[in-house]
Amino acid sequence: MKILCPVDGSDFSRLLVQGVGSIFGSTVHEIVLLHVLPARAPGTRLVPKDEQDTSWSALSEKMNRASRKLLQGHAERLKVALHQAEASRLASVKTMVMKGDVSDTILRASENMHADCIAVGSRGMSDVPGYLSGSVSRKIVTHASCSVLMVKGTVPIPLPVLLALDGSKATQRAMRKIMAWLHPDEVVLHTVSVVPEKLTDLGLEMLGKRQAKALMAPVRKYTQKLLAESRQKLLKAGFQVDAELLEGNPRIQILEAAQRLKIPLVCVGSKGLSGIERFTLGSVSEWVSTYAPASVLVIR
Repeated sequence: MKILCPVDGSDFSRLLVQGVGSIFGSTVHEIVLLHVLPARAPGTRLVPKDEQDTSWSALSEKMNRASRKLLQGHAERLKVALHQAEASRLASVKTMVMKGDVSDTILRASENMHADCIAVGSRGMSDVPGYLSGSVSRKIVTHASCSVLMVKGTVPIPLPVLLALDGSKATQRAMRKIMAWLHPDEVVLHTVSVVPEKLTDLGLEMLGKRQAKALMAPVRKYTQKLLAESRQKLLKAGFQVDAELLEGNPRIQILEAAQRLKIPLVCVGSKGLSGIERFTLGSVSEWVSTYAPASVLVIR
């Protein structure tokens, strides 16, 4: 497993580095710490060309030195986290400085290194410079071709994980990656699947509650079967897991379940469509990653 981990000088980046080491420490093989610098100093149009070149060259060198120092500190913290996860011999830690637009540079770097996952902080503000803002992390979640981990807080071990399932190819893929990426001894899984509100208020009024309930019965039965089969697969893989059937709006139900159970990490597949099109998990994943107080792993 290869992870790209963009960092700045904020406390959010420190949480990010520790979280990556804790969550993936037993399975990761390569982690690249990336710091992105601006391609050009802002506000230089009012400065004469020769002065621009001199001032920008000096500033660029200063920023490069600060970036190397920043990355060295994060690399040391990451190695400590990996050592605690007993993975120090398995994972290599590399550092990289790139220039350009932050979001575009992160996405380009992930594609160039064929990353399995991009790990980002949910929000970061610093002077070195700070860039892990909410808008950047949301753009990464929306446009990345690989999985994205958004770290929003400390990651305990053992780690309670909420895994949202909808029976789609995306969530089947998410289950496979959960079993490959997470160690059974280090996580406790709580799987949920949501029977959605398929009928509008007008539909309920026209059909009546009894007919509406009968109409949704096959969906509920399918969901119960999905949860039972998924739980057996995860138990067979050695995970501690329970399952819960929820009803209502999938986005709201997943968020409320994470809050009710005090889950620090929520896992969702991206762009999932079930056989009966119960909900589009792609939009759900963006919603959950934005509004969940917990960290979120969007699996692609």
